[in-house]
Amino acid sequence: MIKINFDQIQCMRLLSIIFLSSLFYKSAAQPADKTLSLPQLKDEASQWVDSVYTGLSLEQKIGQLFMIAAYSGGEKYNQALIEKRIDENGIGGVIFMQGTPKEQAEQTNSYQQKSKIPLLIAMDAEWGLGMRLKGIRDLPRQLMMGAMRDSLLVYKVASFIANQCNRLGVHIDFAPVIDVNNNPNNPVINFRSFGEDKNKVANYGIQYMRGLQDNGIMACAKHFPGHGDTDVDSHKDLPEISKSLTQLQSLELFPFQKLIDNGIQSVMVAHLQIPAIDKRVNTPTTLSENAITELLKNKMGFKGIVFTDALNMKGIAKYYEPGDIDLKAFMAGNDVLLFSQDVPTGMRKIKEAIETGKINESRLEESVKKILLAKYNVGLQTVKKISVENIDEDLNELTSTIRKQVSESAITLLNDKNQIIDKVKRKTVKNIWYVGVGTSSENTFSKSLQKYGINKVVYAPTNPRELSRFLSQMRQADAIIVGIHNVALYPKGNFGLDDGEVNAVEAFMKTNKAISVLFGNPYAAKSFCSSDGLMVCYDEADETQTTAAEIIFGQVKPNGKLPVTVCDNFKFGDGIVSLTNVLGEAQDKDKFDKQNKTIAPNSKNENRFSVDVNIECCVSPSALGINYDELSKLDSYLSNAVQSDVFPGCRVFASQNGKVFYDKSFGYLTPDKKNTVDNNTIYDIASITKIAATTVAVMKLYDEGKLDLNATLGKYLPITHGTDKEYLSIKDILTHQAGLKAWIPFYKETLDSTLHPNPSIYAKSKNGNYCIKVANNLYMNRHWIDTMWNRILDSPLENRGRYVYSDLDFIFMQKVVESITKKKLDNYVEQEFYKPLGMTHTCFEAFKKFKLIDIAPSEYDDYFRYQTIQGYVHDMGAAMFGGVSGHAGLFSTAEDLGILLQMLINGGVYKGKRYFKKSTVELFTAKNSAISRRALGFDKPEQNSSKGSPCANNTPFSAFGHQGFTGTCVWADPDNKVIFVFLSNRTYPNADNKAINRNGGVRETAQQYIYKAMGVAPARKS
Repeated sequence: MIKINFDQIQCMRLLSIIFLSSLFYKSAAQPADKTLSLPQLKDEASQWVDSVYTGLSLEQKIGQLFMIAAYSGGEKYNQALIEKRIDENGIGGVIFMQGTPKEQAEQTNSYQQKSKIPLLIAMDAEWGLGMRLKGIRDLPRQLMMGAMRDSLLVYKVASFIANQCNRLGVHIDFAPVIDVNNNPNNPVINFRSFGEDKNKVANYGIQYMRGLQDNGIMACAKHFPGHGDTDVDSHKDLPEISKSLTQLQSLELFPFQKLIDNGIQSVMVAHLQIPAIDKRVNTPTTLSENAITELLKNKMGFKGIVFTDALNMKGIAKYYEPGDIDLKAFMAGNDVLLFSQDVPTGMRKIKEAIETGKINESRLEESVKKILLAKYNVGLQTVKKISVENIDEDLNELTSTIRKQVSESAITLLNDKNQIIDKVKRKTVKNIWYVGVGTSSENTFSKSLQKYGINKVVYAPTNPRELSRFLSQMRQADAIIVGIHNVALYPKGNFGLDDGEVNAVEAFMKTNKAISVLFGNPYAAKSFCSSDGLMVCYDEADETQTTAAEIIFGQVKPNGKLPVTVCDNFKFGDGIVSLTNVLGEAQDKDKFDKQNKTIAPNSKNENRFSVDVNIECCVSPSALGINYDELSKLDSYLSNAVQSDVFPGCRVFASQNGKVFYDKSFGYLTPDKKNTVDNNTIYDIASITKIAATTVAVMKLYDEGKLDLNATLGKYLPITHGTDKEYLSIKDILTHQAGLKAWIPFYKETLDSTLHPNPSIYAKSKNGNYCIKVANNLYMNRHWIDTMWNRILDSPLENRGRYVYSDLDFIFMQKVVESITKKKLDNYVEQEFYKPLGMTHTCFEAFKKFKLIDIAPSEYDDYFRYQTIQGYVHDMGAAMFGGVSGHAGLFSTAEDLGILLQMLINGGVYKGKRYFKKSTVELFTAKNSAISRRALGFDKPEQNSSKGSPCANNTPFSAFGHQGFTGTCVWADPDNKVIFVFLSNRTYPNADNKAINRNGGVRETAQQYIYKAMGVAPARKS
């Protein structure tokens, strides 16, 4: 066998470069009409993939298709077998099962060292590594997360799991499960699903996916095309789903399509017999070309890696011989063959099929290169040794915190007709008993209840005669808290509840002074559908039991909604979350707002700008009393906007009192959907520059007494002397009513007769006077800036006495700032604001500071610069001023802008440092024009209902902010203490795309969802 090492790969790269160079010199010697066109150099990833692939034999290529099970401990321990498969078959990866973290880390280090090509390491870790490894605590199952109304918390859980994977050298987590569990008797999916609602499954699946993939772990959507509506376990037999393709598309396939559209990197195919997809008998979807190649790849557009489900499962293995399964699965379109029963036989059969022409070798190349690219993307160009020191502690760190947050968001109060919780909270009952059902020993729930002062802990008998005597004793109790424990996860045997336990609970509930607390699968509540008091807790973790006790005693409110329908009395979406529950007692709205630190819109608040609050990420919306349903609608709305080509990608950020309760990215850098945007993506914020750079600089100078708002330009800018610009007032300029033209298309004057950059004005490299970089490999003669200023100074004042939004206003204000400070605007705001505030991703000329892959492109310019504009300012005039201008040029992220706006809401203070006097903030953010809605520099909501407003109708008139041409906006609302940031690149690939402004505006509608979630009423009629 050929051993490929990375010295050889580097050598191959060098030889490629030498070869390309020889082509170049050869072409240079040819006559001009016979020059050779150079092949385009590939990116580093493609070079690595090609280098490795070309060095592999046919057998080694086939070996990459196989991922087998590794047991680092337990009765199936198989290290010798794995080493044999690495040595003899060159397998592409392993999926670790049972063992311990230390054993797995040591084996991973050994296997990686032994393998000629680095191995992809996978785990089935739907609820964290504790699902597989001893000594590691597991995390909540997906059904419990489906009860939450907080999709951000799903992202947080998945991010935590990703960090666990990274620590243990795992590259793939076979999660999330996005099967819609619409069959309560499902023996294999059930609690592994987010629930029965396809929209919630899709939205929460996307958040789970992003939590993994944003942190470098490949996510895997499973089990395609949907395993939720089955009552047969595919581990034991082949389930059949008798639905039409239309039915499948409307339900089962819906979440898969959503995750594909949002960039899922891999999909796992289930063993399902679905006649609507493939009518052949005993042909599960795993072996069906119709299912994988035609449906998943061609029709649904999936381009990532396709994994089989385990090929040793009886749902498939009972119908085919080992080896034949592998061949059929590969021919159907799978890329990775998981849990092969016989790797050598499978490899031999695939090789024979290729050599006889039954399979084209290009089909093998497609799959192997996908696998190699995945290895490159997870950093396997350089294999790092995993440290075993403190590994258990590292993997368990923060598990308790995550579990507590989920329990507070998920526990669901279905009913409490006898108001037991209210009575316990108000202390109108004195003798409170805990009764344990399904247990005979003390547990975390009973201990927690005792801390709150319950009177007695007892355990229920299930024998009818003993139960009768027990009930007579319980007459002494004023309130009974029934804990239902040790409930099984799966439906078999009524979830482990016997008739005696069910009868006991029913008897306690008939006393009309009990509430039952079910610690387990919510489907088990079917035995208690007539109950007048039931709380579902989803699992029995210590944090869950502690939270349940806190809810009983009114310390924490129940927030969950039932993710599935149990019976007619307990349906999907049920769950008591009301003002009474929030406070533990009926209170008026004003008191509720005060406790939650919110301020009613339009209220008079003298201290609107007086509190030093910091931006904190991320807080569960439930902690702020925010409606999850509206936020879920916002998720869908923004996903649809991406799919409708309103913009390639966007990010929406919202906080209240500094607490970030919504912060999500949707879509891609470009419409080709190759690279997803995330919360680290930097955007050209266009005219938000006017407030985030120029206006705050002006405020600083006013605050220090260095600038007079009633003065004229002539006082600060001698270049205006003798022109009609000399006597324009600073205040009129800041409110866009000085009479200046809206803009001047400077670039048009610099084009030649072919409408390309004039060679007398531009050069392709920096050279002498050609030093103003307007784009990649395009430099303008510096003297043209003087020409631009002459054009501005000579332009007529054609809008005197009117409000006309103008870029020229802020080009002048930049000059004023620089005249007073003797510093360039970018240096001044960096020194005074961005650096001390910690705005690390805010700057002009982003191409100098950040990688282009981290910056959203703003346009393919086919009229001036003739290239993709990425990292360079989109605005043509700002580009010609060198990328730094008072009206445009700033790049930023949502959290950075959130910090700046929070400082303003705080009245000029952030983290103890004062940037402005409170009076300065109040002056500049108030309406300052008699003829328009404008503040000084800032935009404001439109108060005239006959005119369109730049923000949601719910936005109070005290708010201030700005929009940007590239599809951005920021709004600070001091009444409600809310910050809203919307960033997008709607101008890519073409700035003529105006879809963002249709139907009331996407930015405005997104902001309205945020306000509706908060319960803020409109400030004006539409």
